[in-house]
Formats: sequence, structure tokens, C-alpha cells
Amino acid sequence: MASDHVGKPNEQTTDKNTTPTSQQQGPPIQWPPQSHPPQVCYPPAIVPPNAQFHGYNALPPGGGYGPYPYPYPYPPPGPYYGQGNIQSEHRHPCSGACRCFLAFLILVIVILLLTKLIIWATLLPRFPVFHVENMHVTNFNTNANPFTARWETEIRIENPNTKLYLYVDGMEVFMNYNDKYDVGITWINPMFIESKNKTSMQVVINTGESAHHAVPIWIAQDMGKDQKNGGVNFVLKIKVWVTLKSGMWLWFRRSLMLNVECDDLKVNFGNSSREGTLEYIKDREDCYVST
Repeated sequence: MASDHVGKPNEQTTDKNTTPTSQQQGPPIQWPPQSHPPQVCYPPAIVPPNAQFHGYNALPPGGGYGPYPYPYPYPPPGPYYGQGNIQSEHRHPCSGACRCFLAFLILVIVILLLTKLIIWATLLPRFPVFHVENMHVTNFNTNANPFTARWETEIRIENPNTKLYLYVDGMEVFMNYNDKYDVGITWINPMFIESKNKTSMQVVINTGESAHHAVPIWIAQDMGKDQKNGGVNFVLKIKVWVTLKSGMWLWFRRSLMLNVECDDLKVNFGNSSREGTLEYIKDREDCYVST
């Protein structure tokens, strides 16, 4: 019994003087493992004893850089390349072809415009010239219902172009009273006029033949008053559809709709109440032509 009691302290003594197996092995393993090299320590900075620290970058009391080798907790970040630069490097394969096509299209348009300008400057297209030579009015009856009259007008048409032919595709002629109301209308057949040439045509307008184009009574009464005062003023208005074409050596064609206005056509009736003639003017102006 005594021997058993004496052996127990010996066991406790042995446990105190014995080192655990885990402590006899190497240094403890860090987890998670560190992928960066160990931290480099720098020597503490020498700071005067009475120095005061102000501001963000001031050294802490006691000198030194603290636990980091930079004035900031981490080193400054490197340059950043965003997705925009990556996308700009990989451009669409059609971008170059589209730019070439656009440049080609602009070049074609410029060439066409220059060609048209050169042709225009070479041919110098001009409008045809219209001139009223004479006018004679018969069967002029403002008391009839409907009003009746017949105008026979001689018109000269001239093609002033030196290198263009004039094709008159159609003409619609209106006889207008005092620039107020159309009292007669007719159509003229197509015609052809060579360059630097002219022709004359006789335009006959009849009114009062049907009620469809009847002149209102108040217009006829106003013309009757002017007739008693010596003369009635008329205006000849023409809508002309023309085509200007060049010869075979330089192709050019242009179709136009022209508005022709021949004003100041005063018809004197004299002693007769049914017939009248155009008042003579030595240098009568040409008709006004516009598009």
C-alpha cells in the first residue's frame, strides 16, 4: 500500500518535466498560407525631441513608419485598363469597308455635281422668249348672256439658246380681263424650235360658245364700262411645258413648266362696239417668263 502511494508523486513529477510531443516539432503552420513575401521592416526615422506633428502624412509620436513601409496603408494602385480600351482594339470588321464605301459615294456625288456644273456652264440654257405682235378682237358683246368674244393673237416665240433645241410639249393659254378673271381659254399643239431660231403662231380664243365657261354678268358689265371709255385691258397668261435638249456630242435634257404673262394689252374699240385692235406701242416689252 505504501509503495503505491509513493509512486504517484513520481508520476506527477515526470509529467511536469516532460515536454509535449507537439511542442518538440517545428514552428506552427500558418493558415491560410501567405502568398506574399514577408514584410520588410525599415529603421525608425530620427525625429527631434520637440517636433510637433500636424497633417495627414505626419509621423506618429516616437518616430517610425508604423506597420507599413508607405505613408498610406497600401502601395498606390497600378494603371487600370478598362473594358473600353479592350473594345476599341477589337473593332468591327465592317468599319473599314463602310468608310471606304462612304468615301466612294461622296466622290461619285462630287464628280456628278462637277460634271453637271461644267455642262451647265458650257451650254448656258436660257428660257424661251415670248412676245405679242398683234391682237384683234371680234364679236365682242357685253350685253349678251352669256358674254361672247373672239380674240386672235399673234405671238412670237424665240429660242435664244445656241446649243439647245426647244421642244414645246404643250401650251394652255388664258385671256384674262384686267388681271381679275379668265374670260377665255384654249390649248396649242406642240411645236419644235431649233437653236437660235424663232417662230410665230396664231392663238384664237373663243368664249360664250357654251355655258360651261360662261363669263359672270358682273365681269361683262365691267368690260362694257371700259369699252365705252375707249378701251379694255387684257392680260395673256400661258402655261408652257417645254424641254431643252442638246445635240449628240454633249447629252443634256431638262423639262420645265413655265408661266408666261403678257400684260398691258389694251384693245381700243373706237366707234365700233363689236371689234377692236391692240393699241400700238413702239417698243413693247417681251412677256414675263418664270418657273
